[in-house]
Amino acid sequence: MSASEIAVLSVSCPGGMARQFRVQVRDVTLPNRWRQMGSFRKLSDARRLADQLTHSGLPARVVDCRALPTAA
Repeated sequence: MSASEIAVLSVSCPGGMARQFRVQVRDVTLPNRWRQMGSFRKLSDARRLADQLTHSGLPARVVDCRALPTAA
């Protein structure tokens, strides 16, 4: 799978921090869970890491976090 084939998922929550792109890999022991491998400001950086992970045999995805809530 190449960087252009890696899915980008979008989530949005009111308030919080600036947009970021999180790279996640599927958990080997719990296949229905994903664990975070990195957080980036630029989509190109996130896709680069996701592509590297995919080439090494790990299912990876990029999550587009437009705004995330922060603790008050």
